[in-house]
Amino acid sequence: MLPMRPALAAAAFVATKQPLVHLSPRPSPVRLALFRFGKKAAMQSSSSTLQPSPSSVDHGWGDRSLADATDKLANLDLSRLEKFARKRGDALFGYIEQCQVDACDGGDACFGDFLDAGTGSHSLRWMASMVHRDRLLDAMADKSTDGAAPDLTPRVSMASFTAVTADETMRRRVYDEAKELGVEDKCEIIIGNWREGAQPNGEGGIDFVSDNGNTALLEGRQFDTILADYLVGAIDGFSPYFQDLIFQRLVRHLKPGGRMYIIGLQPIPDKVAGDADVFCKITKVRDACILLANHRCYREYPLDWIERHVTRAGLNVKERRQYPIRYDHATMLRQINVGRSKLKLFPSQGMAKEMGKVLDDLERESLEVTKRQESGRITLGFDYVVVAERPK
Repeated sequence: MLPMRPALAAAAFVATKQPLVHLSPRPSPVRLALFRFGKKAAMQSSSSTLQPSPSSVDHGWGDRSLADATDKLANLDLSRLEKFARKRGDALFGYIEQCQVDACDGGDACFGDFLDAGTGSHSLRWMASMVHRDRLLDAMADKSTDGAAPDLTPRVSMASFTAVTADETMRRRVYDEAKELGVEDKCEIIIGNWREGAQPNGEGGIDFVSDNGNTALLEGRQFDTILADYLVGAIDGFSPYFQDLIFQRLVRHLKPGGRMYIIGLQPIPDKVAGDADVFCKITKVRDACILLANHRCYREYPLDWIERHVTRAGLNVKERRQYPIRYDHATMLRQINVGRSKLKLFPSQGMAKEMGKVLDDLERESLEVTKRQESGRITLGFDYVVVAERPK
C-alpha cells in the first residue's frame, strides 16, 4: 500500500473505506536503502541501516535484559490488533487466514516466510497480530463475560516477514508503528521499487539488467507467501505502466507451492443509476484535482484483469471472493478533502476557486444522499481477494 492506501497499498475495507491519499510522482525509480531490524540484520546491514535499539540486540539476554523484554511485552498496547483476533473483525484478512487454514487441512496455519510486497499501516497491523496472536486470543477469551465462547480467529503464524514500500514517508510510518507494536525486531522493512532492474524482454516477460551496479530488489530471495495488498492500483504513482508485469516480477520470489494473496478494488464506474452516482462524481472530480495539481492518480484494475495476468505469470488461481463496499458521508468527505488538498497546487487561483465550489456542492449532495438511506450508507462496487498458487 504506498502511502495511505495503505500504500504501496491502499486500504479499502468493507463499511469503513480508508482515504485514498495520492502522491506526486517520484522523479525516477531510484534504488534506496534496505532497512533491517534485530540482531541478525544489525550484523549484516550496511551503514545506511537504522540501528536497532539496545534492548532489541541480543547481548546474551541476561536476567536484566530478559526482565526488560518481558516488561516491554506486557506493557504493549495491542488494542489496534484486537479486531484481527475476532472472526468478521476484518473481512478480507480473515478470509485470507481461513484460506491458509483450509490449505493446512484445518489445522493451525503458518504462512512461513512472508513478503508484504506493498506495505502500509493496515497490513502491518495484521502481520503484527499474527506475531502476537496467542496473546491476543488469550486476552479476548478472558474478556468474555457472558459465559459464551468468543468467536475468535484461528491460530496463525509466520516464520518471518518482510515489508516493502516505495515511499520513504510510509517506510518511516510503518517502522514507527512496528516499534509501537513490539515487532520491529521481528521484521525487515525495505524501501525499493519493483521496477528497478526489470526490463520487458519483448516476449511478454521480463529480464533483469544491471542498474548502476545495484542488484534487483530482493534478488535471489524466495518466500512461502506473498501479499499484494492494493499494490496493483498504487503502482501508477511510482512505476507507471508496469502493472502488466508486476506478477511476473513477484512470482520469482514465490517458492514452488507457495501462495500469493492479492487484494484489490474494482474500479469505480463513471456513472451509475440512483443515489450511488454521487460517489462516481466525487471520484472523477477528486482525480481531476489530482491531475491539475500535476500529481498522478491511482489506477485500479478489475478482478478479471488481475486473474488474467496472474495466470500469465504462471500461477494457478485457486479462489476469489468479492466484498461489496458501503460508503457513509464521512468516507465520501475524505475523498472530497483529497481534492481540496490539491487546490493550492492548481495553475491559477481562479481555477482553484471554481473547483472549490464544485467540491462544496458534492459535499452537500453526499450528505443529502446518505440521509435518505436507512443505513446512512450507499453501496457501490467491491473489494476483492484472489488466491493464487505457484505449481510445485
